[in-house]
Amino acid sequence: MLRCTILSLLAATLVASPALAQSDPGAILANATIQLPPVTGSGIQNLDFGDLVPGATGDVTPGPSGGPTSSAGWRFSGIRKGRLLLWTFTLPTALVRGTDAIPVDWNNANYGTSCVSNGGGCLVNASFNPANPGFWRFMIIPNNTPGNNFDVTVYAGARVTIPPVPPGVYNASVRLTMAYLF
Repeated sequence: MLRCTILSLLAATLVASPALAQSDPGAILANATIQLPPVTGSGIQNLDFGDLVPGATGDVTPGPSGGPTSSAGWRFSGIRKGRLLLWTFTLPTALVRGTDAIPVDWNNANYGTSCVSNGGGCLVNASFNPANPGFWRFMIIPNNTPGNNFDVTVYAGARVTIPPVPPGVYNASVRLTMAYLF
């Protein structure tokens, strides 16, 4: 039996970014200071494929854990509405144990999901492909959404097909970085 786990890491880079404005040579730039409230974030669950044998496929869809497998999960708190957020993933290509490796497939439109809430259910949610950086990387909480301190929960799943490798625990890390763009 093999145990396959990917650790959920967090890189919270929550700063206003002038890089977006600088990408337009015709833009008129002015110095501005934006005071954003503190935002906290943490990994809330690891991606766990469970116990698998060579030849088996483990397919984990995103969402809260509730069984022998779980998707990777992160929660950010204190997000303000009307601010554009960018998130990026650093995805491992394989789970490793010494020199042995198990390839990881992240490329599925339904392997990522996000939920914006403010104490209740999802106000804004979306599915996305974690392997496609051009699709669901940007999020903005609409100004007409009630309240102003929101939680953003992000989950990412993946698929592995176990090659002929020795038994043991195979690990990797996935990192989610979230940043305010304005």
